[in-house]
Amino acid sequence: MPKQTTLWESLSRLYPHLKPIMPRLMLGLFAALGASIMVLAIPQVFRVLVNDALAEGQATSTVWIASGIVLVLGVLEAAFVAMRRFFVINPATTVETNLRTSFYRHLQNLAVAFHDRWGSGQLLSRAMSDLNLMRRWMAFGAIMLVVDALTVTAGVAIMFFMSWPLALIFLAAAVPVMVYGFRFRTSYSRVSRKSQDQAGDLATSVEESVHGIRVLKAFGRSREALDAFSDQAEELRETEIHKAKSLAWFSFIVTLLPELALGASLVTGILLAVNGEVSIGGLVAFFATAGVVIGRVEFIGPLLAMTFTAKTAIDRHYEVMESENTITDPQNARTLTNPR
Repeated sequence: MPKQTTLWESLSRLYPHLKPIMPRLMLGLFAALGASIMVLAIPQVFRVLVNDALAEGQATSTVWIASGIVLVLGVLEAAFVAMRRFFVINPATTVETNLRTSFYRHLQNLAVAFHDRWGSGQLLSRAMSDLNLMRRWMAFGAIMLVVDALTVTAGVAIMFFMSWPLALIFLAAAVPVMVYGFRFRTSYSRVSRKSQDQAGDLATSVEESVHGIRVLKAFGRSREALDAFSDQAEELRETEIHKAKSLAWFSFIVTLLPELALGASLVTGILLAVNGEVSIGGLVAFFATAGVVIGRVEFIGPLLAMTFTAKTAIDRHYEVMESENTITDPQNARTLTNPR
């Protein structure tokens, strides 16, 4: 049975490998935060534009100025996104290469008895697929999960500043999302581990069939091997469908509830605007900000799925790396010298 670890315990195992590249990762994080700040700033330009620039008696030049500001913010957002990729891609791939090299070195040092117990496909999937998943999480998933969480927090704070009654309606949708998110974490982690293990078993079957193809043909066992492989492939397909359905239901929940809250906020906001309790520009900015927040909330679902998949990949990686070499040197070892 694999050792059960919490999400934090599994992710913290990568810290020694991430420590050398942490400055670059932090720069990537700040760049991603800069892009989010630009996105959140655009609705405030809309608020000023509607309330002031479009008011009666204002010069049309103010519209062009506001449009220019939005254009500059958009260009800055694109620049920050490009900077994030520039800062994190190279160091993340370096860490992936180092992990893969150390993994291969460790495999060479382990006793033959270890390789008798482990299927070659399982080791191959850990050396290739799992490390690729870990690199993608380091370079993208971890950074964007933090940035999206901060963006949602900042966006909700801005919404409270513009209209706290509307923000409360919108925030009410967060409670059931959080409750369902806790259940999603447990179920998705379990099915993700099952999927990756089955993919390793399938790779083992392919490797063994390829190496033993002469034996299979000599004894006429090709049909039996194909049937066994088809059964394994079908099991993996069903697991992947189960995993996709879990993510689909979570995405459905985190999309539907904020949208319903947004609809309720729209009706309430119109009534507040009619009564003069909120300006038209403030209402426009509120819903533009809400659109940004909803988009980030919807994106958190796939990011959480990537995080749980990365946790499974880390656990599978260290199952091998923490395997001890049973071949030890004797206490009174002697150094052999070549006779001359």
